[in-house]
Amino acid sequence: MTHDVGASHEASLRELLARLIEAGRAFAQAEIALVRKTVAAWAGAAKIGAALIIVALILANAAVIVLVAALGMALARWIGPAGGLAVAALIALIVAGLLGWLAAKRFSEMLK
Repeated sequence: MTHDVGASHEASLRELLARLIEAGRAFAQAEIALVRKTVAAWAGAAKIGAALIIVALILANAAVIVLVAALGMALARWIGPAGGLAVAALIALIVAGLLGWLAAKRFSEMLK
């Protein structure tokens, strides 16, 4: 009789371990599903944010072009339209070059 109790105890222990393993698998699968949904939601929000940034950069670029053209037209009083636009473009290129140089300097310092 004690032998039957031991076998029964061993079988119930196996059942408990099997249920524990199954519960662990179910928990892990639920966690993975939660992470996937969280990442998908974050990616959707990031897409919208990235699109808004791109539109903002395009509008800012258009505004800079208009400002450079306006500077060129203002300079046209003294050096003609072509000269004014050329000087305005040269000023914009110098500013862009300086900003590019500063960015390259920062990146090179960062990589050291």
